[in-house]
Amino acid sequence: MAWFENELPVDPINVLYHGYHAPIRYEILKNFLLLDHDDKQLLSTEQDMKHAERRISLLLVLERILYHIDKFEASREEEMLVKLASIVKELRFYHCNKKMTSIQRALALLIKRQKEDGSFPVSLPANIFIIDAIMEYGIITNPYMEKSLKWLLRQQNNDKGWGTTTAGYSDVWLTCKVLHTFSYNLKYIKNTKIKKGVEFVLSHLYVENPGGIIEGKEAWQTLKNDFRLQGSYSGGVLSILEMLTRLNFSYEDPRIEKMLLWLKGKQMHSGHWATQTYDSATVRSDEKVTMRVVRVLKLFYIMPLHGSATIKSFRIKQDGRVSSKKPVFITDPLNNPKPEEVEETNE
Repeated sequence: MAWFENELPVDPINVLYHGYHAPIRYEILKNFLLLDHDDKQLLSTEQDMKHAERRISLLLVLERILYHIDKFEASREEEMLVKLASIVKELRFYHCNKKMTSIQRALALLIKRQKEDGSFPVSLPANIFIIDAIMEYGIITNPYMEKSLKWLLRQQNNDKGWGTTTAGYSDVWLTCKVLHTFSYNLKYIKNTKIKKGVEFVLSHLYVENPGGIIEGKEAWQTLKNDFRLQGSYSGGVLSILEMLTRLNFSYEDPRIEKMLLWLKGKQMHSGHWATQTYDSATVRSDEKVTMRVVRVLKLFYIMPLHGSATIKSFRIKQDGRVSSKKPVFITDPLNNPKPEEVEETNE
């Protein structure tokens, strides 16, 4: 990792190595410092991650929601689906996987709510959010998700973006999220419509995006995002770069190189990057933002030297609890079709 020492004022790898979040320390040890799988420090950090209070709390909340799922009112279906998606998204940060009983039940419940055309009974932003959450768990070749991607592709506007703004062009941040979602499936990386979607984003850099899901020029300098619906669309320039590297774009495009140079120049004296860079009076360092920056810089500047690579190279699979009654239509959809919803009646 000499590149980080040579190219940046402060080596962020060393900073994150001593950081607070166990999942980040684990990724640094495994994918940057390349410790052996049986290294004591790596194993110890893995246990820290599995026993993190936030992880345990989220799993308990997920179990409660799944247990009481039949009590949700029909009018609150979108709220329920978005809540489930946000929880499984955050649990992915703690390297939870689809083999775990509660995760698989949650993913199965989401997929069972899919409509015949491939969409979910929610708004366009919520549809993208849910599809992205499911695919993040590696459910990619599943025919139900393929149907969702085809539906999503049909929502593309004439200017090759997605969503709407009051300025007459598509929503930049919605489009960025859509392209990120398509990046999970390798066959879409070279798709002409996806490439045109990327060009739409690159030709609308730093716009105000009025009337979109996120508005204002300050959005470009807001690097922090979170696991909730609205927060998942933020991330500014960093989100754009994450999407571009997932789709195998390089820094040879001057527009991309300009964003990378800007991002490198925003490192703080602590070695971190901040949640936002437009207001120096309220600037705060952020480990999660810093980890995302480090990952992006590695993929743009280091991995190309060793051959083609995308951000998907950094997924870490772990063993988890496996249910004997797991919904096999997720993992073997051809032989096990999605079960029909059965309406319960009270005798």
